[in-house]
Amino acid sequence: MIIINRQVSPKALVVWLHGLGADQNDFVHFIKRLSLNEFTFILPNAPFKKISMNQGYEMRGWYDILSLDLKTQDDAGLNESKCIIESIIQSNYEIFNKPKLHIGGFSQGAALAQYIGLSSKFEFTKIVSLSGYLPKLAMPVNKSSKKILAIHGTHDEIININLAKQSYEKYKNNENFILKEYKMSHEVIEEEILDVQEFLLRD
Repeated sequence: MIIINRQVSPKALVVWLHGLGADQNDFVHFIKRLSLNEFTFILPNAPFKKISMNQGYEMRGWYDILSLDLKTQDDAGLNESKCIIESIIQSNYEIFNKPKLHIGGFSQGAALAQYIGLSSKFEFTKIVSLSGYLPKLAMPVNKSSKKILAIHGTHDEIININLAKQSYEKYKNNENFILKEYKMSHEVIEEEILDVQEFLLRD
C-alpha cells in the first residue's frame, strides 16, 4: 500500500484502486499529476487471484472475471475486496482526523470503487470511475444521488462503452452523475487529469 501526501488533517482522504493485473504503483504518476497536495491518497494492492477470463492465470485482481460481456459477477470476490478496503480505511480514518472520503479507480478498480462507494458502511462523498462500469447491486435509496464522475473511451476494447452505459442506467435519475467520453481505448489520457482534478475540488 502506498500513501501519497500523508498529513494530519487532509482536505479529503481518497482511496484509489488499480486495474486487473496492475498494482499499487500503477497510478502513482497520475495521482501526483493531479497536484492535489491537500488530499491524502491511499493506493492499496489487490490480492492475487486466479482470473477465469485469463485461463485461470493468477494475478492481482479485486475479483474474478469470467467474461467481458459482464453477464456473470463474482459477488464473493467483490465483497471480499470491499472488506479489505474498509479495513484499510478503518485503520487510517482516525489517524487522519476523519476527513471527507472519496474513492476512485481504473477499469476493475473503477467498478469496485463504485460498488464500495454505494454499499459501504463508510460515507463516500465522491466516486471516480475511469474506464469502468457499475457492478450489479441494489441501489440504496440514501445513496442514489452520489456525486459520480465516469470517463470512458469510445474505442475501449476491454470494457465496451455500450456495456458500461448499460450498467450506468441505474444512475439515470441521479443529477450528480457525470459521464464523459473520449476517443480513446482502454487507457488514461492527459485530459482525464484535469477532469478528475476539477471534480475532486468541486463542492
